[in-house]
Amino acid sequence: MRFGALIVTAAALSACGSISGDGDGNPIANIFLYGGATVPPAMELPLVDAPCPQIDILPESAALRSYAGAQTNANLRSQVSIANVARECVVAEDGASFSIKVGVELRALLGPRGAPGRFDAPLRIVLRDNTQTFAERRARASVSVPQGATQASVIVIEEDMRVPAEIGSNYLIEVGIEGGRRR
Repeated sequence: MRFGALIVTAAALSACGSISGDGDGNPIANIFLYGGATVPPAMELPLVDAPCPQIDILPESAALRSYAGAQTNANLRSQVSIANVARECVVAEDGASFSIKVGVELRALLGPRGAPGRFDAPLRIVLRDNTQTFAERRARASVSVPQGATQASVIVIEEDMRVPAEIGSNYLIEVGIEGGRRR
């Protein structure tokens, strides 16, 4: 009994004598340092919020309509419009820029002359100030309206669009459907 207690005490003391900052090679030291036999993975640094202006819809670009004949409500086949927008702005790892993520929900609606199917819309996202464009992305978004439905949505997300940090909050985030018309 005494011999067993002596071995446990010696093991604990030898572990204490060899505790270092990393603890990788000593499971006993790891138990005391990290609460388990292995070293936990390094924690990611928290994201730091950056100035994040409201998203504006580009002029004449909130919706894209398709007609069967004259441009009247009775002849409307479909309309793809911007239904919702969101953004997330954080300081990039380099500290010299802001990383912007922009999400756009597009909704396709069938008109009186419309039929289910796939509807494409050329989406444009711009980060700029009054004198220059910092980032611009274009994406062709497709919305599929299934048989028996009159509408459907799709979400497009563009990540890691950059703005220089020295600009602060003096920039614009704009989105639009190219070739569209104002709502």
